[in-house]
Amino acid sequence: MSATQDQTLTVYSGRFRHGIDGSRRVMVPSKWRPKSGKTELAILPWPLGEQQFLLVLPPVRWSMLLDRLNEMSLSDDQAAVVERVIGGSSAHLKLDKVGRLCLPEELADVAGLRKEAVLVGRLNKFEIWEPSRFEEKNKGNEAVAAAAIKNLNL
Repeated sequence: MSATQDQTLTVYSGRFRHGIDGSRRVMVPSKWRPKSGKTELAILPWPLGEQQFLLVLPPVRWSMLLDRLNEMSLSDDQAAVVERVIGGSSAHLKLDKVGRLCLPEELADVAGLRKEAVLVGRLNKFEIWEPSRFEEKNKGNEAVAAAAIKNLNL
């Protein structure tokens, strides 16, 4: 997948709750959909090792991740583990004609996605959460974000 597939910058903002159908398809908000129907989104369980949600990366962010991994030494055992985990657990998906992602069974299972999903924008990427996991993890996030913003001196 090339970063040149879709150079249009999409800002993933907002929070959306959508049902998951029997084929594990979840609707992506129209404003988040790539302009090109050929654009592949990379999807992987995150955080690695915890697998609480699915992280969805557009081509530009996926290329940035690959570039960082390519900078690591071939003889670096930790780098090999990271590459193996990311390579072995990620998938590349295109939206169907009506704007749905069909989640691979293994990824849906590790993220606990069954009937509903919460899609959360993270500006240059987005997350897909099982609703109760998201609510639990999101408790207190506003206070953490407020403290972090103060440290950014915005």
